[in-house]
Amino acid sequence: MAIVKMKRLRLIGMAEDREALLEQLQHAGCVELSQPDEQLDDPAWESLTRADGAALLEARAREASLNAALDTLDRYVPAKTGGIFSRRPEVAEGTLFAEETALAAEKTARVIDEAQKELTAAEGELARLQAQRQVLLPWAPLDVPLDLQGTREVSFTFGAVPARTNVGTLQAELAEQSGLCQLEWAGQDKEQRYLLVIFHKSVESEVFDLLRRHEFVRSSLKGWTGTAAENLARLDEQRAELEARIEALRTSVAAQAEHRMALELGIDQTAQVMARGKAEEQLLESRATFFLEGWFPAPEEQKLTEALKGFLCAWETAEPTEEEYPQVPIQLKNNPVTAPFNVITEMYSMPAYDGVDPNPLMAPFFILFFGFMMNDIGYGLLMALGTVLYLKLAEPRGNTRKMMTMFFMCGLSSIFWGCLTGSFFGDFLPKLFQLLGISDDFVWFWPPLFTPINDIILVMVGSMALGVIQVFTGMAVSMAEKFRHGQVLDAVSGEIAWWIILGGAAMAICSTAVAGAPAALGTAGLVVLAVGLALLLAGNLIRAGGLSGIVGFGGDIYNGVSGYFSDILSYLRLMALMMAGSIIASVFNTLGSVFGLVPFLIVAIIGNALNLVLNLLGCYVHTMRLQCLEFFGRFYKDGGKAFRPLTVETKYVDVLKEEL
Repeated sequence: MAIVKMKRLRLIGMAEDREALLEQLQHAGCVELSQPDEQLDDPAWESLTRADGAALLEARAREASLNAALDTLDRYVPAKTGGIFSRRPEVAEGTLFAEETALAAEKTARVIDEAQKELTAAEGELARLQAQRQVLLPWAPLDVPLDLQGTREVSFTFGAVPARTNVGTLQAELAEQSGLCQLEWAGQDKEQRYLLVIFHKSVESEVFDLLRRHEFVRSSLKGWTGTAAENLARLDEQRAELEARIEALRTSVAAQAEHRMALELGIDQTAQVMARGKAEEQLLESRATFFLEGWFPAPEEQKLTEALKGFLCAWETAEPTEEEYPQVPIQLKNNPVTAPFNVITEMYSMPAYDGVDPNPLMAPFFILFFGFMMNDIGYGLLMALGTVLYLKLAEPRGNTRKMMTMFFMCGLSSIFWGCLTGSFFGDFLPKLFQLLGISDDFVWFWPPLFTPINDIILVMVGSMALGVIQVFTGMAVSMAEKFRHGQVLDAVSGEIAWWIILGGAAMAICSTAVAGAPAALGTAGLVVLAVGLALLLAGNLIRAGGLSGIVGFGGDIYNGVSGYFSDILSYLRLMALMMAGSIIASVFNTLGSVFGLVPFLIVAIIGNALNLVLNLLGCYVHTMRLQCLEFFGRFYKDGGKAFRPLTVETKYVDVLKEEL
């Protein structure tokens, strides 16, 4: 339950072994590579250069191709999933890295890509035919060739007028103006009426002047031969052929669904190649050799030695110096109870290498506070049983497994506090027994120790007491860290002085606030308080080297009093969340019970489900806040970066480790 000790690795190997050695390190999964920047300024290393990154670029292109093929396949045949309880398939590590896996993925991607290209072209051609058909459709009723040519005396013009045009009025005006013009009407759409204008060339200007007044526009039908109906029939034949071709191509793509696993394996394999490619960018190399630096956990040195065995290389390991602490990656080692809380620490910030692992200290408080705010047997049972079911059926890994395990423990804590308050979905059982006529005064199967609604003062005091315990725990850890780093003066004039001050103040207050308290208690409290203040003043005077330390003493008094007071008051959110959850559950139960048994069950189930969701979010957020601000602020030294070794990480499958 601590920060794992790390060691630096420096290695020089033969260029021909580079890829194989990186594969072996990836299999071992215990080394995080880093850039050896300091060597670049050393003239002795000037013959070494950065790797060109060609392998990474190639892998990225391959990954993009495989992902595009999988996306195309998903559009036509969506992947079937088993829901939240689905498990990822397991494959042997040798299968994942096999050349056959890459070839199968590339073949499937190539088939899908070629089919998709043809499909895209066919769909584009179909869209073009559809557009042409829309142009010709209004002319279908007109049984004349679209390439109709005029004679020496007569002209033929295709065009359209707005759909609102009165046909009779237009015909009459043309007849009145000239008898040498005839209109042949075609079809119409929502906006226009289509027509063929036949007129003698001698009246062309009069005809078009009249037509322009009716907003006549010419239609361009160049390139068409034969009637519109003949062209539409030809287009329909071409469209039918294209639709059949498109359907065949879609079927061809859908048929590759049986090779989906090959694509997914190929993507996961390419991810490993990309990881090694990124690692290669950290290396320095010459024509014959390469140089790498990295970090590995000290307990895994034997594992590293086994991984490097068989390669012609030279390496050294060393403990990090204090100057290197900011660059040392952080790995936390915890027991099964506290390990799930690593996810909380990582979301906040990893501890510094010379800091302290907060998880063993935080876990009990996190579990206790979450359950205190939830405080319901029913909600706790749902949390515990739901997380166990998910862990059993889905077998999640990584942070998802940690989160589920953490919520399982919080569910048990909620059951514990619910037993103390007698809450089972709020007051669900009393209301149910009352509606069934079993009991009008049922409270719980055993007397509750307290209830949030009726014992507000007790809940408030309990919340602040929990806050005092956590704040004092943080002070104790801070004091221990200061002693460990030789900061004795800071520890004595800091945490120890404030313990004495707070203890003396509590004694003095109790002597007057508690009935029957002896007067000597108040006197003793004032003496203790004075001792604490003296220690605080002495520490400031020593650090300042003179009376100027009085200014720092005043600042410490102000910051300390306001800081401790505000921090402890922050723990009243424990009371607020506990009461809010209980009251909301009670409101829903009472609301449903007004209308009878069946409405009660419906309203209670819906209301308590909503209350559970709100409580899960609220309890998680506020518990996190108390840990990250009020608790961590006392002792936590952050700034570390998580240990990210070169290892096998997959998206679609779980890898079964085996010897390579």
